[in-house]
Amino acid sequence: MPNFRKRIDSTVSFAKTHRVLAGVALLILIVILFLIRPGKQTPISTERVTRGTVSQSISITGNIQSDNTVNLSFKVPGKLVYLGVKKGDFVYAYQTLGVLDQVTTQKNLEIELIDYSKQRLTFDQTKENNQGRTIEGALNESMRRILQNNQYDLDKSVKSVELTDLVKQESVLTTPISGIITRTDVKTAGVNITTATTFTVTDLNSLNFEMDVDEADIGKVKNGQIVKVILDSYPDETLELTVDSIDFVSHTTSTGGDAFTVSAKIPLPSDYSNYKYRVGINGNAEIITNEKDNVLSVPISAIENDKVYVKTKSEYSQKKVKLGLQTDTRAEITEGLTENDVVVSDINSVPKQKESRIPFLGRFSR
Repeated sequence: MPNFRKRIDSTVSFAKTHRVLAGVALLILIVILFLIRPGKQTPISTERVTRGTVSQSISITGNIQSDNTVNLSFKVPGKLVYLGVKKGDFVYAYQTLGVLDQVTTQKNLEIELIDYSKQRLTFDQTKENNQGRTIEGALNESMRRILQNNQYDLDKSVKSVELTDLVKQESVLTTPISGIITRTDVKTAGVNITTATTFTVTDLNSLNFEMDVDEADIGKVKNGQIVKVILDSYPDETLELTVDSIDFVSHTTSTGGDAFTVSAKIPLPSDYSNYKYRVGINGNAEIITNEKDNVLSVPISAIENDKVYVKTKSEYSQKKVKLGLQTDTRAEITEGLTENDVVVSDINSVPKQKESRIPFLGRFSR
């Protein structure tokens, strides 16, 4: 005890005599203690093992396209006297879209009918003058030629009537399909139009979400697979569609790669008036290529060398597991864990051996 007190007195006396040196030594000691103290520990994140669905998918972009769109126009120019549709209207197959002025066509048809009637009378009279004989029953070559020309004149008259009637029919424009009017080059009746004036009808039952799948992934895609689509215009809504078409021939994309177009049909709505999907709308999709339900799974971040950290009563211990179906974020556990086990969800949050902030000082903190 006297020796210990003597050492303290000696140290105090030295410090008083060499105050500067003592201050420097104290400062160095404080810095060393600061550098070698352990850093702040990250909280350990955990997750309870439960049963759920693990899905493998291909993430891809695409847009809405139509397989059945028709462009309609009149075959002859004229004055549009009736316009029955406007852009955005729903039409049924064979519905009339517009009608051209038929006054001139009707008069021409009446003239052709008169000419036909006159020619019919001439035909009958000529036949009567030749004993009612047919061309095949003509008595000589002269009679045969007369009867043949008589038949030609009648046939020509009939064709003239038919052609004029066809012109009248073509002054009425109808749609061959049901759908939405997506283009009308004219908005009002009473104007002259040409054969270039176009009406476009898009069949709602032919709308598809089309995606370009890279050739490296196309082998994973099959008809009938589920496609989950979120359209840019409706980000809070997920469409669940089905792959129903995969192109047989690849094409070159805008980036120079080879891809195949994969289509998923958009179902026909029951209420056309509130139909909101439009050709050209873009979106993001996930093609579900493999999926397992009611399986145990953990985050990929919880696994290292096929091992996970499982929480026990007082600590975390490593446990070997067997993996099944894996995605970018989760992995199926087929062996090694049971439901309700608590595992470390991020293996990087597991405390490592304490180390000094300066490597060569690490031995002083052990």
